[in-house]
Amino acid sequence: MMKAARYRAYDETVDLTRFKELLLRSCGHSFENEREQALFSGVSRRMEARGLGEEYDAYLFLLLRDADELLRLTELLTVNETYFFREPDHLNFMVETLIPALISVRRTQPVRIVSAGCSTGEEPYSIAIMLRERFGSECERLFAITGVDIDSAAIGVARQGVYGSTSFRAMDQALLNRYFVQQEPGRFKVTDTVSKLVHFEMVNLLGTSYPSCMQAPDIILYRNVSIYFPGQVQRDIFGRLADLLVDGGCLLVGASETIHHDVGILSLVKQNALFFYRKTPPLIFEERRTLSRHGSTPERLQSGSVKKTSAQRPVALHQAAAERPRTPSNATPVPDIKVCFDEAVALAHNNEHDRSLVLLDDIISRDNGFEKAYSLKGSLLLGMGRFDEARSVCEGILGRDPLCLEAYLMLGMIARQYGDNDDAFKRFREALYLSPTCWLANFYSGEILYAQQAWKRARGSFESALKILESGSLKAHGQTFFPLTFNAEQFVIICRHKLSLLATQK
Repeated sequence: MMKAARYRAYDETVDLTRFKELLLRSCGHSFENEREQALFSGVSRRMEARGLGEEYDAYLFLLLRDADELLRLTELLTVNETYFFREPDHLNFMVETLIPALISVRRTQPVRIVSAGCSTGEEPYSIAIMLRERFGSECERLFAITGVDIDSAAIGVARQGVYGSTSFRAMDQALLNRYFVQQEPGRFKVTDTVSKLVHFEMVNLLGTSYPSCMQAPDIILYRNVSIYFPGQVQRDIFGRLADLLVDGGCLLVGASETIHHDVGILSLVKQNALFFYRKTPPLIFEERRTLSRHGSTPERLQSGSVKKTSAQRPVALHQAAAERPRTPSNATPVPDIKVCFDEAVALAHNNEHDRSLVLLDDIISRDNGFEKAYSLKGSLLLGMGRFDEARSVCEGILGRDPLCLEAYLMLGMIARQYGDNDDAFKRFREALYLSPTCWLANFYSGEILYAQQAWKRARGSFESALKILESGSLKAHGQTFFPLTFNAEQFVIICRHKLSLLATQK
């Protein structure tokens, strides 16, 4: 009789720091706070399998020199919760709107679609089924679909294409009958008409290179994957995926992930009440000149519009100076601080963060009591991922003004980036103490409570955020300069989505 494996109970005294660092470097996964227990369990199971008892140092040394063992541990720790037609709104929008538009301008080359972090393959197969339903046998000529994931076991399942009943929880019975063949009770295999449309590869999104099958895609789906990565890794991977896209290509993320990627790399687009990212070619000089004659583009996204930051060109320094009152020729002109600050705000909204920071530092050197300059500087540093510098600025603000709402909000955001949800929650509660109608503090309190499975309290926070958002604009609730790029409509959608998920929780 085979001896059952004995797995250790979670031991908080075990120092997992070096394991966390190794996994963060190798695959980008973060195992802080509530995920530390999962890391301990995975490490313990692999140590048991390798007969290492409680020799943690020996197992760490093995991981450092044995790439296969590191892969086994990574696979064990990878979450593969997925099913067919998950979050169908984006899939329907892609098939019914984006793809027909792409086909209309293509003559010979197929439309290339990549499912990044495809797990066991349900997402790319869902796409193949939907395309087969709409375009029939022409699919083989029109499309090239690729699914990639770091987990070789998951990719193995995807290539076999055999699934249990839980994978079909959102699938119409007619589609199941049409595109799957029963292998045994409760187990179904995808038919060749679907499987031949999809190619699978094992890929580490944080690796040094991507295979040729991922190059120059028209659409990338990167849904419900980045939530497992810390902030800087999220930005790195998002930037690399954005580089792969052809001009005009689209990148779709999960509904709850949208806001985390609005960092100026791709244009955020709203269409049919859905948000997605598009790679917009740079505007040529004549376009910028024409746009400037007709006024700058609005700050908030309009339905069906693209946020084209290059069209929002702020007044240049020499232009602003030309509009100021002339000074005597023997005097050195000193730009007015208010004019400089307005220009710093314009630069910030145009994503020219470095230039804005230079202006803000000049303003602060001339008037170290100009608190608005500090708030804007902290917001910019936070958006650029320079968290330690942003925290220093915010702590300085609170040293001068303990009632600054924006400083508490930014410190909460920074704490979340470092995985310190306890400190983040404390900061957001402090913000709510100052302003109970601060939607952002309510929203992120809800996010933390949701992760802790405190369903009732999370529901209350999301409901409060939604009520506030539906009653007014961002600036009506105290966030003048922070966050610069957040969009109220986007958060309304996310709040409603979270509340729909919480409706089934008690």
